[in-house]
Amino acid sequence: MKCFVPSDVCPLILDIGANVGQSTKRFKAAFPWSIVHSFEPSPEVFRSLAKNTSRENGVFLWNCALGEYAGKKILFENTSSGMSSFLPLGEKGWGSIEKESAVDVTTIDDFLAANQVEQVDILKSDTQGYELEVLKGAEQAILGNRIGLIHLELIFSPMYEALPPFDQLFRHLIDRNFLLVSIYGLQYQKRLADWADALFVNKEYSAKTTKC
Repeated sequence: MKCFVPSDVCPLILDIGANVGQSTKRFKAAFPWSIVHSFEPSPEVFRSLAKNTSRENGVFLWNCALGEYAGKKILFENTSSGMSSFLPLGEKGWGSIEKESAVDVTTIDDFLAANQVEQVDILKSDTQGYELEVLKGAEQAILGNRIGLIHLELIFSPMYEALPPFDQLFRHLIDRNFLLVSIYGLQYQKRLADWADALFVNKEYSAKTTKC
């Protein structure tokens, strides 16, 4: 990922589904001068995020979710916080739902407009099956080639109910001027593909650097 980011920019990163700050801290370690906007909808998990990133400079925290439309939505909060999702738990999921919370949802396009952000270097989404809705809420920015890299989770098993098939997510990005860089860390359940991370790069953004 790092080799795609032009050396002369201060990267702006959206960490969507920040959980307790694991990825936010990794981004700051890789890009010390970056600006990171971290989004976590669960009020309780958000408090842990705030505590864990309190020493990080250039990190802005938002206690909300991102999706296709702005409004309120029920978050199924799991006993394993990394499994919390807007989608009901499926047969291959784990943990259990301990509560259902009404949380605020905005869109990437609305967020960028409200905060006068012109360019996003890295968009990371780990939203447990909600990635397609996150991307749909960034349609203006994506079509305008204003997002450079997209790092997200692909789920192959029925981990959640009503989960969009991974090829739909892949096609959504390929049809919008993105190229697949790689798929990382493929995980299995009972010898069958379960989930993995994927990195996509915008064609115009990729042309700005020759480091890769």
